[in-house]
Amino acid sequence: MMRRIGRRGFTLIELLVVIAIIAVLVGLLLPAVQKVREAAARMSCQNNLKQITLAAMNFESTNSCLPPGGLVSPNSPANPWEPVPTAGPFTGCLAFLLPYIEQNNVYNQLSPLLFQFNTTAGAWAYFPPTPASTDGNLTGNYNKVINANIKTYVCPSDNAQATQVTAGVWDMLMVFYNAPGWGWFADYVYNTPGFGAEMGAANYIANGGDVLDAPASWDNQFATNCAGPFEKNSKTKMTTITDGTSNTFCFGETLGGAAPPNARDFKLTWMGSMAMWTNWGIPADSKITWYMFSSKHSGIVQFSMCDGSVRGIAKGVTNASAGYYAFQELAGMADGYVIDYTQFN
Repeated sequence: MMRRIGRRGFTLIELLVVIAIIAVLVGLLLPAVQKVREAAARMSCQNNLKQITLAAMNFESTNSCLPPGGLVSPNSPANPWEPVPTAGPFTGCLAFLLPYIEQNNVYNQLSPLLFQFNTTAGAWAYFPPTPASTDGNLTGNYNKVINANIKTYVCPSDNAQATQVTAGVWDMLMVFYNAPGWGWFADYVYNTPGFGAEMGAANYIANGGDVLDAPASWDNQFATNCAGPFEKNSKTKMTTITDGTSNTFCFGETLGGAAPPNARDFKLTWMGSMAMWTNWGIPADSKITWYMFSSKHSGIVQFSMCDGSVRGIAKGVTNASAGYYAFQELAGMADGYVIDYTQFN
């Protein structure tokens, strides 16, 4: 006689217990996975900064000077937002480095006039002068190779290329020291499909240093000239970085706009990434704005030094913090100070 063996399934309570255990395990595992992902993104960002700095060194070896922080010319024709003699072409530092990060295919599609000192080329985002955009920004029919997504120029923690912004995209961004004063070149195009939204993003910008003559309230009366290696039309030689290449910032991270919990208002293009000052330090995420070094990393903003090494600086470096002066001294290339690294968290 054959005997049938019955099978008993899971009860509802047993099933719910298993689901609850799985949920707890996932909850425990998820933060660890997120930490691993962020650590990987941070390391990838470090590599980007290192590659950009090595590219700048190779540029200096070939041309006997570092690339300019940004290019302006007295011969550029006026554009809708900037008069002569500083009306263009506003070519950013990162654009000069394209051939040195194996992006010759992009570089060779850009006009050589955009890379010539005292050029007659107009602002790259506004010429030909006949406006091509219909959004009121008068953006010209710029070379669409500028829309190229250059992986080395984007921090993986930010995903700037896909980030939507509420205000616009910086086609030029430079805040600089210029004895006996200071100033900036800053212009954005609207985040319009076909005329701005697709522009190749960037999260890195050259070190313009401390701005000597900014108001004392901005600078906590820090009265030493800590000019950085990159300035408009600069031709800095490595030998002039007398503080030492391991003690001088070369490039740093920036979001180009406000960070969470605020809505992202701006982001930056690699073609318009010029140079940034350090006066404002590195505030908390909720205080970040477009003229500051910043990042999406947890707790730090990363900087490359002029020797190719990469250093993370803790967020919260303001003019009320102990590390503020050391931060400015790291930005200066010939200020003569001995930097006290213990001031950083």
